[in-house]
Amino acid sequence: MLQPRPDPSASASVSQAGWPGLIWAWVFDAEGRATPLGGRPLETVLSDPEASVWLHFNLADLRGRDWIAERSPLPEGARTLLLEDDDHLSLVAEDGALVGVFADFRREFDHGTQDLARLRFVLSGPLLVTCRRHALHAVEEVRGALLSGRSFEGGGLGVLESIFENFAAQVGAVARELSGQIEKIEDRVVDETVAAEDVRLGPIRRTALKLNRQLGALRLHFSAFVDNAGEDQVPEAVAAMVERVALRLDTVGREIEAIQERARILQEEVAAKAAAETNRQLSALSGMTALFLPATLVTGLFGMNTHGLPFESSPSGFWLAFLCGGLGSAAVYLYLRWLGLMK
Repeated sequence: MLQPRPDPSASASVSQAGWPGLIWAWVFDAEGRATPLGGRPLETVLSDPEASVWLHFNLADLRGRDWIAERSPLPEGARTLLLEDDDHLSLVAEDGALVGVFADFRREFDHGTQDLARLRFVLSGPLLVTCRRHALHAVEEVRGALLSGRSFEGGGLGVLESIFENFAAQVGAVARELSGQIEKIEDRVVDETVAAEDVRLGPIRRTALKLNRQLGALRLHFSAFVDNAGEDQVPEAVAAMVERVALRLDTVGREIEAIQERARILQEEVAAKAAAETNRQLSALSGMTALFLPATLVTGLFGMNTHGLPFESSPSGFWLAFLCGGLGSAAVYLYLRWLGLMK
């Protein structure tokens, strides 16, 4: 990581003005091989027709925002869009530059998470400027590839496409994980080895819904850009890259939609099984209530403690009353069997 350096001359040259808010800077040659920018002036590097540069900034550092707004060699419209506070996903062409806000998974130390954050970017000719407020998984993966010596055809264009592809691959990995969880639940539900209240589909549906919202917006913006590529006046290579990414996003988007649909159907099946089990229990309870109703009636009658009760003076009065209750329950049972309400 490059550290800020004081500059008493306050020159517009990046190499002399220090690197406020800069996280890293890479220079790509014609073959896509990357080397750190180091102390080379940015203007000198960009003057090489075969070179391209990737600058990655931390937007939490206000000095970095100031440098982008005042001294970066980006079109004015692109700088404005890059530094906007609006975090809605977008993809537009501005003064021949590709400008957008992309989604990415947040990264904590050495591992990724399923929390989403934003990557803002501008691709203007040979210069790629990306900005973020939190460490991002796809961006860190691309940086790791650069550190391992991987080359990126097209320089900044290849880097940007790789970031998009890494995000899509991460979404695909999450989709496969969710699909595996749904398959296990499906097997248990079909085999009836799990109670309805023990099925945990909520986290799966929330994750799928969260991803589908992001992918839906990205698919919309990338598809709209592809449809209007002829009007946006961007280089053919950029338009082709956007089209490839649009197809990739559409693929993973359909996977997430399929998971949502499977989870919804499974939830309905679980709810139906729970309702059927509840109905079965209520039916059994109703049957038991009906069977004991005659006995309850007999008990109430003989428990009135009034004169003139039958069997009051008989030594077998209890058993005669018990027989009345039993015969009443048997009659109710036979009647319910005749109606088909009881087996």
